[in-house]
Order: sequence, then C-alpha cells, then structure tokens
Amino acid sequence: MPESKDILDELLRSGRRKAYEAFFKKYYQDLFLWANSIVKDAEAAEDIVQDFFVDFWEKKRFKGVTTNLQSYIFRSVRNTCLNYIEREQKLLHDIEHLEEKEAPPKANANIIENSQLIYSAINELPERCREVFILCCVNGYTYNEAAEDLGVTINTVRTHMVRAFKFLREKLKSPHQFYLLFFHKK
Repeated sequence: MPESKDILDELLRSGRRKAYEAFFKKYYQDLFLWANSIVKDAEAAEDIVQDFFVDFWEKKRFKGVTTNLQSYIFRSVRNTCLNYIEREQKLLHDIEHLEEKEAPPKANANIIENSQLIYSAINELPERCREVFILCCVNGYTYNEAAEDLGVTINTVRTHMVRAFKFLREKLKSPHQFYLLFFHKK
C-alpha cells in the first residue's frame, strides 16, 4: 500500500482517479472506525466518511493540504463528527422542547378527586332535580328554556334549582369544591 505522502503527491501531480482510489482504500476503514468511535453510530459514521471522500475529491481539497495528509483527513473527519453530534443534540433538544409545548398539561390529582366528588354529588340528586340542574348549569339553559323543555312551570324549575344548590352545598362541604362545580372547565 502506498504511503500517504506518495498518495498526496500523486493526487497533486495527476489528480487521477487511480490515485484517489488508492487514497480511499488506504484510509476508508481507519476513518470509519475513527468516526464511529466519536459518534457511536455506525450508519452516521459511514455517511460522514463517505461524505468526506466525496467532498475531498469533488472540491479537490487535496490541493489545500499543506500539512501531513493523515493528520488533515483525521482532523477533518473529527470536526465533521463533532458538528454532527452538535446538530443531533440540538435536534433532540428541539424535539424535547416541542414535546413539552405540545404535551397536554398534567392533570392535578386534587382537581380529579374534586371533579369525581362533584359528579358523584350531582348523581345523588333526585332524578327530576338532577335533570333541571343539568339543563340549567351544565347545558346553559335559562329557567324559562328548562321549564319549556320539561313542560313544567318556571317556579318548579326554581324550586328544583334551590333544592339542588342546597343539597350540593351540604354535600360539597369545601367551598373550593362548590366553586369548581361552576368554574372549572375541562
């Protein structure tokens, strides 16, 4: 196998493909192992090394080598690997940040517990009282609309609502729970 100085001299003198192939055969495996030891990903290492060789040949980078060829190519691959790692870390950070933004807020265990107590208390209302309460408080009906919908008088709706509020106030002893009944929206 020719020495790196001979390969560089041949590349500089002739720029022929045969000299480039000798260069590739001499360094590919070592550069791949070097890149893989840095990025810890065989596919990425292979891409990095292949990109290096393509760039080195197409842009005739060998003409700019003023130091030891071997030092130059290993330093170039190392720098490309470090740039790759930096890009991957930034991408990972961006994805995590995006997931944080898109993730639904975690439910507060206290709110879940209070909601369950509220629904349980509503379900304990007498049937007609519960029906009136749900129409007015959950569905947003006015007393008049509820009365029409149920075929009862407005006074009957008022009576059911008074009873429902009284029952729920007693059942939901905590003012916070009673507040949640009307102001906590999912």
